[in-house]
Amino acid sequence: MLGSSCMTQKQRVEIAQNELNSLLRSKAASLRQVILIDDARFTLIHVAQTHYSKLYLNLLLEKFTHWESLSDKTAIRKEQEKYFDLINQINSEQKLIIDFLVTHRDHYDCLYVEGLSYPGTYKRKNPLKDIENTQNEVQEALSFSNGHFKAPEPAYFAGASLFLYQQHEIPVLGVEHQGLLRLTHQLYNKAPLPKVSQNDFIIACHDERETQMLKNMSKNYEANNRYDHSLKFLLCGSLHDFENNISEWNKTHPKMKYNLFVLEL
Repeated sequence: MLGSSCMTQKQRVEIAQNELNSLLRSKAASLRQVILIDDARFTLIHVAQTHYSKLYLNLLLEKFTHWESLSDKTAIRKEQEKYFDLINQINSEQKLIIDFLVTHRDHYDCLYVEGLSYPGTYKRKNPLKDIENTQNEVQEALSFSNGHFKAPEPAYFAGASLFLYQQHEIPVLGVEHQGLLRLTHQLYNKAPLPKVSQNDFIIACHDERETQMLKNMSKNYEANNRYDHSLKFLLCGSLHDFENNISEWNKTHPKMKYNLFVLEL
């Protein structure tokens, strides 16, 4: 077993190198090298995504409600068209992510995800219901005030991880620090912050969340099975940047260093 306590650090590093080389030899699409070192024990594969936002949708519906009393519905139709294009873009990207993660399933033990606190899983989720609810929410915006746009089907924009768990039985594990995740949600909902700009606070929260994600992915969590592969596939927003976090992590964790590659679709 890769997780055997009798394994030396040199052996672990060699395994990590072999597993990364195996992934790269499989011609993994669009993997951009960011950090590559000789003595890494892990490799983070940041599966960078643009994802559906319930907050953005709610703001859009607020606009529509405000404009609904106007006789001219041009403003609503223009926003619906832009949102339709965005949802279709997200839908296509999420399908590409699904295809990539299914193709390379042998290279990882579980899919790590943002937006779910560690060590949460999808065991209590109802993915089909979540997908249906998200599709209905998007359709509400697209058809508001007799709008003629239709949400794409299948609704991959609801999230690749839901489809991967439901259709391919891929274990999903949250990596977030619960308190930081809640604080970030509050900031995006414009909670008052005395003496600190909202944007600065959000940037600081993102940075600390990224460090906590590394910490949690480095733990040997055994809820579903032993997660022994050195490749850590993390489905996380494209605005997150782990380069500085990993550079600092590697300085303070000499036996648990990371490489970093980013999947760019």
